[in-house]
Amino acid sequence: MFTTTTTTTTTTTPTKPPATKMLKATRHYTIRDASRRIRTKFPKTQAAIPHHQREEKNEPSTSTSSTVSSSKTLLAATALAVVLSTMSPVGSAIAGDDDDKKFVRNMLGGCTPDKLDLFKDVRAKFSMEASTGALPEAILDLDKCDYSNIDLDAKVLSGLIARNANFENSQLTHTEMSRTDARGSNFKGVNFKDTNAYSTRFDGSNMENANFENVILSGASFGKYNGEWANMKGANFEGALLSSSDARELCKNPTLDLEGQMNVGGC
Repeated sequence: MFTTTTTTTTTTTPTKPPATKMLKATRHYTIRDASRRIRTKFPKTQAAIPHHQREEKNEPSTSTSSTVSSSKTLLAATALAVVLSTMSPVGSAIAGDDDDKKFVRNMLGGCTPDKLDLFKDVRAKFSMEASTGALPEAILDLDKCDYSNIDLDAKVLSGLIARNANFENSQLTHTEMSRTDARGSNFKGVNFKDTNAYSTRFDGSNMENANFENVILSGASFGKYNGEWANMKGANFEGALLSSSDARELCKNPTLDLEGQMNVGGC
């Protein structure tokens, strides 16, 4: 009896692998299988795309940025042309050829103060382009216009062509007239106080007794036009803003009197 019992106990005892090894094997299989199923079912998802490729995909190309920039520039130029073509009745107010339309004297009513308001916003912002003819739609020529003895306070004369015009004894205070071509005109006794006359050309003009108190004159010129010097007799430059090079050029004018030289400095 004792021998039989011992044999039975030995043969019925099973050998099992450690529980930890089975758990690890099952877990490893599950992860691999899930990853394979994701790649098979969703081959184009962001999960299957490497991280560095996803960043490159979101960055715009150089050619695309250049195209967008060019399109914005073209739209801005087109918008400016549309504004210029609709903001003033110049085309219908002037009779004659296109070459005559720039002359204010040929407009309906002639050289009136309200004509100086035409394209004023465009000329104020783009005075360089207007003065050089790059914006032909905004060109205003005051040739032979008479604006003498008129209060033109705070008017915008920037970018205008004002050659051979008459402004004698007028008030041009607080005026914007940067890059104005005012050569050969009459500014005798004009009050320019607190005006911006940056890079304005007064060459050959009559500036006798003109008041330039607190006027910005950087880049302005008072030289010769058609062989004649600008007449600077009695002009007041007290508080005027000029660079040292501007002062040296102005001092070359033989009509500048002693008081003017003292106010300008550098003579």
